[in-house]
Amino acid sequence: MKKLLMICGGQSSEHIISRMSCTSVLQNIHNDLYEITLVGIDKDGVWYLLKQNQDDLTKETWLDGSQKVDDIYGLLKQQDVVFPVLHGLYGEDGTVQGLLELANVPYVGCRVLASSVSMDKVYTKKILDTVGIPQVKSLYVKKKYDGQLVIIDSEFNEVTDIITTVKTQLGLPCFIKASRSGSSVGCYRCDTEGDLMNILNEASKYDRHIVVEECIDCIELETAVLGNDNPIVSRVGQIMPHGEFYTFESKYEDEESKTCIPALVDEKIQEEIRDYALKVFKAVDGHGLSRVDFFLDKKTNKVYLNEINTMPGFTKISMYPQLIADLGISYSDLIDQLIELAFDK
Repeated sequence: MKKLLMICGGQSSEHIISRMSCTSVLQNIHNDLYEITLVGIDKDGVWYLLKQNQDDLTKETWLDGSQKVDDIYGLLKQQDVVFPVLHGLYGEDGTVQGLLELANVPYVGCRVLASSVSMDKVYTKKILDTVGIPQVKSLYVKKKYDGQLVIIDSEFNEVTDIITTVKTQLGLPCFIKASRSGSSVGCYRCDTEGDLMNILNEASKYDRHIVVEECIDCIELETAVLGNDNPIVSRVGQIMPHGEFYTFESKYEDEESKTCIPALVDEKIQEEIRDYALKVFKAVDGHGLSRVDFFLDKKTNKVYLNEINTMPGFTKISMYPQLIADLGISYSDLIDQLIELAFDK
């Protein structure tokens, strides 16, 4: 049996999603193959050795009976492999991955570079521009250490007239996104000039890097990538949000939001998306898994990259395991494959 350490929780805005994902993994893993140690990270970044017989980590009692981990590095060195079921900052952004690299322990998911780059929407865009991945027009807004918001242009000059620049280059409405947040946390639609600065300031509470994107009338499409040197790509899934766009609430709380596999779009478009997904995964040096998300402009049928998620949601309703299941790989077998892929370094 492999000694498997599973980590959940974390300090990001997606803390509860991590616990939901880890609960689903625990409920579907082949227990006879692994000696599981379960660790939770609270919102203050404290690591705890959890009670190992829990079946629902979303409960408020998830830390009851736990013990604080004083020697994190020592705990890691005892493991054969680690599954960091962590989403967002301090979990999916290369920080935990760097710790695991230092401990020289195999782990599920993308390595430090891919995790870090893919977590930051600003720098994802810059890298993928170089390999010709189509993206909607956008601007990079940065919150300086003194609190001032400025636009950083393509030559890294600071532009202070944000309202005029957004109106001229993108127009309104537009979308404003905290660059290193996920699950649509810190993501807003701005319809009027009067709301722009207020929404930017709200987004800056989640991250100092902010992306402002043009608004297009689109269909939201997603693909799942699985593998290392020769990854496979799933069919395309379609998001049918109940509401204006796919918010945190519509993802995890609104039962009227739906997903459809395969997507209800032309087969040629789906093949184009799958090709782009593979190119994106390779461009960031992906490892193990990623979910790659796209927009399809309803007016032009043009495909645009939305983002790449290197540790996508693993809840029972999450798109990644659904897309992989459509390939004929069960949730339990997916976990096994991801763990095996972790040993390729």
